[in-house]
Amino acid sequence: MEQSEPQPGTEGRDSGEPRANERPPRLLRVRLWQAIGGMSVAIAIAALIVLLEIAASKARLNNYVNRRVAALNATVRTLRHQKAVEQRTLGSVRERATEGEVFEKILFASDLRTIKLTAPAEKDRVKDKSSGQSGALDLPTGKLAMSESADVAMLQVNGLRPAGTFQVYRIWWMPKRGLPIWAADFLVGDDGLGTVPIDLPAGREKGMTLEVTLEDESYSDAPGGTVALKGEFSLLPGAGQGPHKARH
Repeated sequence: MEQSEPQPGTEGRDSGEPRANERPPRLLRVRLWQAIGGMSVAIAIAALIVLLEIAASKARLNNYVNRRVAALNATVRTLRHQKAVEQRTLGSVRERATEGEVFEKILFASDLRTIKLTAPAEKDRVKDKSSGQSGALDLPTGKLAMSESADVAMLQVNGLRPAGTFQVYRIWWMPKRGLPIWAADFLVGDDGLGTVPIDLPAGREKGMTLEVTLEDESYSDAPGGTVALKGEFSLLPGAGQGPHKARH
């Protein structure tokens, strides 16, 4: 019998070889996309884990830096406080040294004399209702020790009430003619005591007075507060000679 010729395309199917343009079965395509999806989810999870680790590491680093900054700030505050205390102590020592030097100059001066300061008269205290006094039965007083040859003076006060917040006691030379001359500012403690060195005015004249007023701590050209103490300055015989000649 004659064998019939094989039909075109039957050789490949008979030999079991797939055709080049034949599409894979649907099941294979589904598995392929499942594998791709699984890989994508795994990559996303891995990236999320890495991001979480980075965030946690950054948080730990920020926490450490914040703790270090807080510790450094505390150290700086402590050092600033210590510096302020040392500066106040140094200022007090310098002030005591200055007071000691002035007191020594006055004490050994040949022309040493004192001027007494008292609270304003009753009529003045009625006019100035708040006169900086500690009480009607315990009136404040002051004493000015001075030497014209050394051109220095020291004022000691007692019985003054402590100045309020943003207030100071201010010392003024009050000439009979002309503007008041600021001498010094000072504070008193709870005991009402105070000591302050002051300079004598350049142009001293008979009848000049010394006043202590309670003022706001801001700058002022003339006394505006209540008068706490007041005393009269008098020239020594022959003190009108030289650079401190009295004005007539």
